[in-house]
Amino acid sequence: MSIRIARLILCGLLTAGVMIFEGALQAHHSVAGVYDLEKEVILVGSVKKVNFTNPHSTLELQVKNKNGSLTNWNLVTASNTVLTRQGVTSSALKAGDVVKIVALPARNGSPLGFIKFLELGGKDVRLFLEGDQN
Repeated sequence: MSIRIARLILCGLLTAGVMIFEGALQAHHSVAGVYDLEKEVILVGSVKKVNFTNPHSTLELQVKNKNGSLTNWNLVTASNTVLTRQGVTSSALKAGDVVKIVALPARNGSPLGFIKFLELGGKDVRLFLEGDQN
């Protein structure tokens, strides 16, 4: 096999690898692919669990429905860096806290959401920028 053919094969394999890897990153970070950017839900409930992790922190919120039953919402939010910049630290939210959240709901109707705003200590904290869709 000539060096030229070997280089062409190597370039093809590298290109394919980059395209596959880029697709996986897009799928993981695409807010628009999982959540409905045209709808919002307002949730008031009790914090069950908070995970300050990267690349996204998560919050489990127990919400009382109109019929009195409880639903656990799993909510995703920005990175620790964004949260800290907005004044939300790991000690600011604790299990048992009652919070009001505006979230983008999951497209498939499940109790999942991406937090846009969080009411914390009487202050609205913006966690999602309209242009930030990944």
